[in-house]
Amino acid sequence: MSQTVTGIPRRIDQLLAQRAKTLSFEFFPPKGDKAQILFDACVEQVAELGPDFLSMTYGAGGSTRAGSLAALQKMRALAPRPALLAHLTCVGSTRAEMAGLLDEWSAAGIENVLALRGDPPRGSGAFAPVPGGYAYADELIAAVRSDGRFAISCAAFPEGHPEAASRESDWQRLAGKFAAGACLGITQAFLDATDYLAMRRWLDAQGHTGSRIVPSILPVASWPWLLNFKQRFCPNLGLPERWRTVLEPLAGDALASRAAGISLTIDLARDLLAAGAPGLHLYTLNKPMAVAEVVTALRRERLL
Repeated sequence: MSQTVTGIPRRIDQLLAQRAKTLSFEFFPPKGDKAQILFDACVEQVAELGPDFLSMTYGAGGSTRAGSLAALQKMRALAPRPALLAHLTCVGSTRAEMAGLLDEWSAAGIENVLALRGDPPRGSGAFAPVPGGYAYADELIAAVRSDGRFAISCAAFPEGHPEAASRESDWQRLAGKFAAGACLGITQAFLDATDYLAMRRWLDAQGHTGSRIVPSILPVASWPWLLNFKQRFCPNLGLPERWRTVLEPLAGDALASRAAGISLTIDLARDLLAAGAPGLHLYTLNKPMAVAEVVTALRRERLL
């Protein structure tokens, strides 16, 4: 039985039954005292925006897995109302170790997981499951579903996963994740609404009408910042010409670049919501101001 806070479910599958649109935010575990202070302030400020759930990442190979649980527990203390979503990957764990981790998270009150294949540690080569581990996200999703203690979300890639032969072959894997037990898809960052809408149309055509896929929104600070984000975290991220045309000439002006980037971010979110996206998932990057600007603008227009 899911816990609730003043009637608000903490299991995302139950929450989705009550919400036509959801608002959620993603954080990463802080490292060091200064980062912890900034993280705490960000969680408290973002909680004032009334999110439905908060998501916590961990690094490649589980490099910050212990820190993720500690950060989730701190988030619960700072923001008791939203549901919490913990990231879970196949990287570096056997099935037995994964079962132990689920026991640990359940004991800590975690009721939602984002089940991912995950990426190996930087420089270690292509992904390969450890002996006795899971090779694909749908295998992990099926195992967590059979466990029964967690609501399961999955990753969606509007532009296709970098390792996929085509967008459509990757979208077929997404359909398999929903079939395995995911109740919600959360996309990787993207900058062109047409990619997200094409993915939704493809799923509808394959008989997966109603699959709930929330787009992730990346507040963009400048053109150099965007190029760096693409190189480090999201190599498959397409760079639409409109973003280049607006942002590249402003690369030397930090204030103008930020204003233009936030404006483009709001435009993207506006287009997605107007086209029927069932909510938004915003990357905070552990900084509250940009996401607050985006949400405030959309609420002013009664889109969120």
